[in-house]
Amino acid sequence: MSNIDWSQLITKQKKDEAASALRFAETKVVLAQKNAGAVSQIARIQDRIDTLGYGIEVGEATPEEEAEQVALAAPLKAWKLYKYALGKVTAQAGWFESPVWPVEPATPEIAATPTVSSADKI
Repeated sequence: MSNIDWSQLITKQKKDEAASALRFAETKVVLAQKNAGAVSQIARIQDRIDTLGYGIEVGEATPEEEAEQVALAAPLKAWKLYKYALGKVTAQAGWFESPVWPVEPATPEIAATPTVSSADKI
C-alpha cells in the first residue's frame, strides 16, 4: 500500500490544460468587452440619428442637424460591421489562443452624447 495519492499528481498535461482554460476565459472576457462596447456605440449613434429624425419629421430640424443625421449613417454602418465581425471571431481556428480581432471603428463625435465629460477634459 502506498501513501502517495497519484490522482493529485500535477502533470505537464494538466498544467497545459489549466493554462489553456485560463486563456480561453480571458479571451471570452475580452470578446464580451468588445461586444459591449460595440453595442453601446451602435445604440449611441442610432439614438442620435433617431432624435434628429424626430426633428426632421416635425419640421424643426436645422440644415446642420439634417446634415448631421446623414453624416452619422457611415459610422453607424462601420460599428454594425465591426459588431458582425466580432461575432465571427469564435469561428476562427484556435480563436482563443491567438484571436484576430477586427479593427474597431472611429468613435464619432456627437455633441448631444459626448464620450468624455467636461470634468474629464480639465
